[in-house]
Amino acid sequence: MTILVVLAVWGLTLGEAPAFSPQGDDRPASLSARDDILTPDTVLQPPGGPSLAFFAVGSSEVVSIRVSVPFQEAVEDAGAGQLLRIQAQERMDQLAARVGVRAEAHRTPRALVYQVSGTVDDLDFMGWILREALAPPDAGRFDAGLRQARIESDRRRETPEGALAIQLLTALSPGAVPLQGSPGSLDRMGPQRLTALWSRTHVRSQIRVVAAGRVDPILLLSALSDLGLPEEGPSPQLPPTQDTGSPRPTPEVNRHWIARGYALNGRHGPAPQILAARHLGQVLRGAPGDYEASVELWEIGYQRALVLSGAAYNRGLTALRTRLEGLPREGLAALSEEGIDALATQVRTELRQGAGTPWGLADLVGQGWDGTDRIEAGSELLSSLSARQTQAVRDLLEELAASSPAVQELRP
Repeated sequence: MTILVVLAVWGLTLGEAPAFSPQGDDRPASLSARDDILTPDTVLQPPGGPSLAFFAVGSSEVVSIRVSVPFQEAVEDAGAGQLLRIQAQERMDQLAARVGVRAEAHRTPRALVYQVSGTVDDLDFMGWILREALAPPDAGRFDAGLRQARIESDRRRETPEGALAIQLLTALSPGAVPLQGSPGSLDRMGPQRLTALWSRTHVRSQIRVVAAGRVDPILLLSALSDLGLPEEGPSPQLPPTQDTGSPRPTPEVNRHWIARGYALNGRHGPAPQILAARHLGQVLRGAPGDYEASVELWEIGYQRALVLSGAAYNRGLTALRTRLEGLPREGLAALSEEGIDALATQVRTELRQGAGTPWGLADLVGQGWDGTDRIEAGSELLSSLSARQTQAVRDLLEELAASSPAVQELRP
């Protein structure tokens, strides 16, 4: 049996601290024993933007700057964020390679993120990289980016895991946008439409900046003073599109695949959701079976879903189906205050480790800010994990046990 527990907080996999060592020196940020390590030292929200949260941390000269642009495309424009990310990453790579600065562009369910990390001496250069990352898309590079986006989308659709995830996403939230795009939405996209989407979103008043490191805030503001974005801009009319449709994914399947998705309502905060997923993962590991199984937390726009899934050959199919159906009640029976307290301590430790470098700290805080529109989200999560969460986890599991999840299957 293979058990996989995938648990992410705002997209950062717990226990996976980003590793980066420009010039051979990126020692952990100063975490000490404070519970407010995710509370910025300085917050600036000037009229016209951008909003900036600054952390004066670290024992080296490494500084990391994360710029996020709220970005949620409509269903017909699914994949537009990926096209913008692909072009931005190309521009960032060309510049970052000159001095060994780390530079990444990535897509989250709520934003496009551009992040750089290097030494204080490279601060102006990092500002230049961010300016290039935020620049409008190049029509001359559109076809190359579209080919890459199609390859990435097709790879996902051609695997059983990816095809099952696409089907479950549609069942959980019929209007949800697949971030990788679909064949139909990518076929509808063109350079003019992509530029119009960029113009609607990439304005100075909307962007958020999280910076962490031992750097003079005045120097930081100077480096970010000209990101090349207008304060506000018109919302250009999007060119008309023709819906070409998308074929249903048809991957090669040699086992039975099952996914059960529970939409999590707003009554349950992130802490009990995380701990419930961790607890169910422990329950899975405690009773082996002839199948693979996983517990995941999905982020779908502003909402989350808890997903139980697995794969089995014919001999293990009945056991897998029964196990997934009964897992919430099995989790209730195995619930203990000591166990949940231990999990909460474990998650707090992993969060603090994830925030142990300027890069990880900026990304973790930025994810919470993007996901909730509140700078304080990360600090509040860390604080809530210090409180007793057993009853909240029990309430959540009872709700799951009494509800009817979205169910999708793939058969050989």
